[in-house]
Amino acid sequence: MTSDEERVDTSPYRGNPHNYTQGDPDTVVQAGAIHGDVNVTASSAGDVTIPRQLPMAVSGFVNRTVELSQLDTLVPAKDDTTGRTSGAVVISAIGGSPGVGKTTLALHWAHRMRYRYVDGDLYVNMRGHGPGPRLDASTALDSLLRTLEVPSERIPDDLDGRSALYRSRLDGKHMLILIDDAVSPEQVRPLLPASPTCLVLVTSRSTLSGLVAREGAQRMSLDTLTTEESLSLLRTHLGQQRLNAEPDMARALVAHCAHLPLALRILTERLLDRPDAPLADIAAELDAENERLDTLGITDDELSDVRAVFDSSYTALPSDAARMFRVLGVHPGIELDAASCAAAAGMPVKRTRALLDQLAGTHLLQRLGRERYRLHDLLRMYAAERFHAEEPVESQTEVIDKLARWYLASARNAVLAVMPNFRPVPDPEGQPSGELLTFDTAHAALAWFEQERPTLISTLRAAVDHELYELAWKLPVTLGVFFELHQHRHEDLDIHAIGLGAARSLDDRKGQARTLIGLADAQWMLDEIEQALETYVSALEAAREVGDGWTEGFALYQLGNLRWQRNRDSEAPTLIRHAIDAFRRAEDKRGEGMALLSLAAYEQSLGHHDTALEHCGTALTIFTDIADTWSAAWARCYRADALTSANQHRAAIAEYQTALPVFIDLADIDTEAITRIGLGRTHRVLGETDQARNHLGTALDLLRSVDDSRAEEIEAELAQLA
Repeated sequence: MTSDEERVDTSPYRGNPHNYTQGDPDTVVQAGAIHGDVNVTASSAGDVTIPRQLPMAVSGFVNRTVELSQLDTLVPAKDDTTGRTSGAVVISAIGGSPGVGKTTLALHWAHRMRYRYVDGDLYVNMRGHGPGPRLDASTALDSLLRTLEVPSERIPDDLDGRSALYRSRLDGKHMLILIDDAVSPEQVRPLLPASPTCLVLVTSRSTLSGLVAREGAQRMSLDTLTTEESLSLLRTHLGQQRLNAEPDMARALVAHCAHLPLALRILTERLLDRPDAPLADIAAELDAENERLDTLGITDDELSDVRAVFDSSYTALPSDAARMFRVLGVHPGIELDAASCAAAAGMPVKRTRALLDQLAGTHLLQRLGRERYRLHDLLRMYAAERFHAEEPVESQTEVIDKLARWYLASARNAVLAVMPNFRPVPDPEGQPSGELLTFDTAHAALAWFEQERPTLISTLRAAVDHELYELAWKLPVTLGVFFELHQHRHEDLDIHAIGLGAARSLDDRKGQARTLIGLADAQWMLDEIEQALETYVSALEAAREVGDGWTEGFALYQLGNLRWQRNRDSEAPTLIRHAIDAFRRAEDKRGEGMALLSLAAYEQSLGHHDTALEHCGTALTIFTDIADTWSAAWARCYRADALTSANQHRAAIAEYQTALPVFIDLADIDTEAITRIGLGRTHRVLGETDQARNHLGTALDLLRSVDDSRAEEIEAELAQLA
């Protein structure tokens, strides 16, 4: 047995008692910030997913043979020994006007070539001309790094760091990257790999001349189709006979479409719906529509060349399909799903699904996959135009209200799937529209959030724009759980700042208290320590003002944790004790238990081992009583650390061994590693080298599997045991 002075530090917590990781290593949790238990499991360490992110290609692609041949020349020759591509890095920038088919061409060619890129393909829509804010390079890199299975805690906060890590991850990989709808070289440049085994396609309305000059990108300017190419597209779908019967009218029709592939496909569906109608009749209808638009004086915009074609297909829609199309024009999402569209339109999901498929069948909507759709930016402009022309003035606010309520209620269900003890905010008055989503597993809830994250942010901003302030503060309070779990730190900060502004617009002090807590948590995660301390104090004042004991407890708890972390403030334990009192008044057992664990860590650091053990025991009893299995196992780890500090090593090993199966059963890589580190170090103190090597070796494998920086430390400890 060693003395306290000789004792090896076996603590697995690395000096910060309130930060821990639960479940998927991408879900780093601040115990006080995540207000409820976490129920997340990770895939096994050996699982490796090859990303295949390309959206579906457009069926019936024709023409563009010259452009396809040019793109073919960009592909490096195959290496005969490896079967993989080699050569210089290739960047191709495809430019052109809206509706000319840039993305369609890029996707068609990428699908043809993706087999050459055995390590996968990546796709990112930079939202250059869609609804909501453009996607900045830093946010795009965050998403791409997660796709490349970089744990969220390993993703740098700054653009340069993310770009460097991205290049490192792609080094030597044979990958195809499609960057869609970019607006400038600055938006694209950080997303370019350095590896010559990668190929990058970029689509943009601009020339991206900076990429050509600095990065040597091959520029391709895509023009509208020629008359013969346009006729070929029609001929592919309508047949030779119908066009030959009225060749002049066929040429008039493609002229009405301005030779744009988007408009031609919509016209084709219109013609297929009226197989017996002479082409002359369709052309006359388009002529009449153009005259109407000229009279209204609305021809001098991006839609002027194709509005008549859009009108022709739109006016042929049944009334419910036409209304669905109009609603899509004001839906804030980039990608659309049937459930949210149903909520926005106030229709059943089954009926909505049929209408969306009908719109996709007329090429007024693009189908991306199972129940996922996208509206071309020109069609979105047109749909919004029709909405404002045909719907009452207040209708757009009603659509956003329905959508925000639906997202709030569905997000609450998602949070409860991950954190069963989460305390949701009170529902706003009125029932949410639509069929709410429910989630059988935490993984399903987390996957839904990540898929819907851009739309959730856009919906929040839209709620503020339409002065739906109650929804605008309750959304970030609910969604903040996911943003913190997945380490979207800057977005977490942004949504809570928006929510705080909304709560202030209502002079809602309870709303301010809740959003201030989330804002402070986000500031802490971004190492804005002084701002976080001030914000926690503001949250505490607001919570006390309205008698919100639960929020008061978390404000005190986080203030104590942060002040201790910053400078070992002697007042920190007092704040934690006040937090425990507040949690007890609010009858929040888990908050009380987590605060007790923090208090145990503080007492342990002061050498008060018996008091620390007492707090751990009380916390363990609490977690057992509320059937919080994970937190109970976590309390055992804290107890084991306290026992080790008291030189009760055998008892510590027993606690670790009791906790370990829980984390293994949950496939909880990070916490299993933490537990094994504690076991390994404790066995080492006892001179049990084989057991120490076994646990530390397994922990090392786990940490390496998620690219955790602690692996180097454990590797060094293993070397000392050799």
